[in-house]
Amino acid sequence: EACYLPAGLALVAEYHGDRTRSLATGLHQSGSYFGMVVGGLGGGWIGEHYGWRPVFILLGGLGVVYGVIVMFGLHEKGEMRADSNSVGAGAFFAAVGELISLPGFLKLTLVFSAMSMANWVLYAWMPLYLYERFHMSLSRAGFSATFFIQIGSAGGILLGGWLADHFSSRTSRSRVLTQAGGLMAAAPFLLFVGITGSSLPLLIALVVFGVGRGAYDANCMPVLCQIAPARLRSTGYGLFNCAGCIAGGVIAAAAGALKATMGLGVTIQVTGLMLFGSALLLLGLRPGLTTTSQNVQAGRAVEST
Repeated sequence: EACYLPAGLALVAEYHGDRTRSLATGLHQSGSYFGMVVGGLGGGWIGEHYGWRPVFILLGGLGVVYGVIVMFGLHEKGEMRADSNSVGAGAFFAAVGELISLPGFLKLTLVFSAMSMANWVLYAWMPLYLYERFHMSLSRAGFSATFFIQIGSAGGILLGGWLADHFSSRTSRSRVLTQAGGLMAAAPFLLFVGITGSSLPLLIALVVFGVGRGAYDANCMPVLCQIAPARLRSTGYGLFNCAGCIAGGVIAAAAGALKATMGLGVTIQVTGLMLFGSALLLLGLRPGLTTTSQNVQAGRAVEST
């Protein structure tokens, strides 16, 4: 999965220009949101009636079929093949060094990590939080903690993709501004999740958080495309994922360790504040001032040197 996503997003981004890139990325990623909902419900039903083994056999089989389709049915564009690096440890570290030197890349990595921390806290602890604070049954808590966020995210990723594409002709900052707006919308509702004592407002807040998260997710790769040449985009998104997984794992473990003293609600509120700070970081970015072709030429000059 970790190998698929950066390469898949980079491939989608390369085939789409400014008019469709964010929406195309959003459509691709919306599958993961719908999959979490359908997989949670359908997987539970299959497991209950037929056991857990058929679930894994079904999903593994679909993955093999999809892998064959991708191998023979998709092709990289000519400029992507011509702009690729040689494979090896030296090439990898050179690519990482070049990415770090790109203006805004470290800020984007930091923001991605903050979003991952919010996601991991909710995925790891929200069912227990609903069970303990709102006295939901285990099955209802598990469903509510997943369904409302993912449905909101599916809508937000399509809305955020369309908005960013629509305004891309007016400003080169449309994608990063859409991301910032999504985080600004998500942050207060995440704070509200940590303080409310009523279940209905809580579920509404989870939906709105999901919408904001989706608007951010739809534009992660498109914003990266504005600062990185095609040959570095898969590596760049892979670094995003790596940093996000590490940060998310750390805060999920910390939330569990501090649960008895601070409570889960406080940790959720902290992640909301982090998202608000991340939105401010994004507002300070100016991507898109250097075109992709200029980035490619600069990268080739570095290689030849």
